[in-house]
Amino acid sequence: VLLSVLDELEGTADGYYVVVGGITPTPLGEGKSTTTVGLCQALGAFLDKKVVTCLRQPSQGSTFGIKGGAAGGG
Repeated sequence: VLLSVLDELEGTADGYYVVVGGITPTPLGEGKSTTTVGLCQALGAFLDKKVVTCLRQPSQGSTFGIKGGAAGGG
């Protein structure tokens, strides 16, 4: 997505969230979760705002340094 899309939204009310509903994973295994985290990081950095990503994938807890609490890290 080109950042010029933000120019088209000039003067409109701010949105509240972005949903990545479904994509086909790449041969390297990158898919919805990777895209969601990347979009969240990029939007947060570009807009200089705090952002939250909700990944309903407990097995990825250890990837993000989370242990216990059903995060798949033990």
